[in-house]
Amino acid sequence: MTHPNAPTLSAEDKAVLRRLDHQPGFFELAAGLFREGDAWPTLAMMAVEIGLFIGGVWCAWRFSQSGEVMEALRWGFPALGMILMSFTIKFAFWPVMHINRLKRQVAELELRLTRSIG
Repeated sequence: MTHPNAPTLSAEDKAVLRRLDHQPGFFELAAGLFREGDAWPTLAMMAVEIGLFIGGVWCAWRFSQSGEVMEALRWGFPALGMILMSFTIKFAFWPVMHINRLKRQVAELELRLTRSIG
């Protein structure tokens, strides 16, 4: 409910509010990591994450093919380490995505308050 003395929103403000009202899904939030100011470090970290995961899968394959204990240890520990590091890097992006969602909601709230008090 709006205040009776509140000014009406212009067409531009309404368009901004409609854009902000749309709540992005998971994939939209993930894609947003590559569009903002920190896009190049995100891209570099994702490249490292993919490399670690591929290396870990390759080591795990070699581990599954090993016949001796020492050879299994030689391939098993690096497989475990690389796959865990790749998951750690990937999970580090989740809080950033949710922070970006909160920033969006705060911006929407600020716009609504500015226009209603205005």
